[in-house]
Amino acid sequence: MVRHPTMRASDVDREAAVTLLRDHHVVGRLTLAEFNERMGAAYEAVTLGELARLIADLPPPEHLEADVEEIRVRMAVEEARTRAARSRAPAPYPASTSWPVPRPAPPPSSRDVQWTAVPPARAPGGRSGGERALRAAWTTLNAVTAFNVAIWLLVAVAGTGVVYFWPVWVYGPAAAVLGSIQMFVWRHGRSSP
Repeated sequence: MVRHPTMRASDVDREAAVTLLRDHHVVGRLTLAEFNERMGAAYEAVTLGELARLIADLPPPEHLEADVEEIRVRMAVEEARTRAARSRAPAPYPASTSWPVPRPAPPPSSRDVQWTAVPPARAPGGRSGGERALRAAWTTLNAVTAFNVAIWLLVAVAGTGVVYFWPVWVYGPAAAVLGSIQMFVWRHGRSSP
């Protein structure tokens, strides 16, 4: 029973009541809906009597007074730490620092970085195996495209009208893929002589 039901409740009292409600919810004495409803009422409580009514039907813990006192001590310690931290805030520039404060060195640019990768093996003609394969792929694509253009020309000349230039669909996608590979090889695959 609360000694002074009309005495105003503090934040510590409200926290102690919510902690008690949470403990009873965890062990199954309160459903989630009941816990949420009582927790909201506890935070809105003005007097100790209002808090006491929220927990009146729950078994009283013997350690409630100790919990309230422990919460009060923790809050006081935390408040003292906060005040001490504010008073010990460092000055923007220490007295021993000369003005202006030196800036840190900028990060290295890509030109400053030396790559240590092993260069690809070169063929006797000065090209790597990948470059030769890429050159062969371009040659094959150009030959196939030339053959398809010749077929298109024959159909266009022998036909009755303008024929859609369909060889672009043979050359375009394959050239896009080979061009991407070529750009990658130029950008990343070349080694210095």
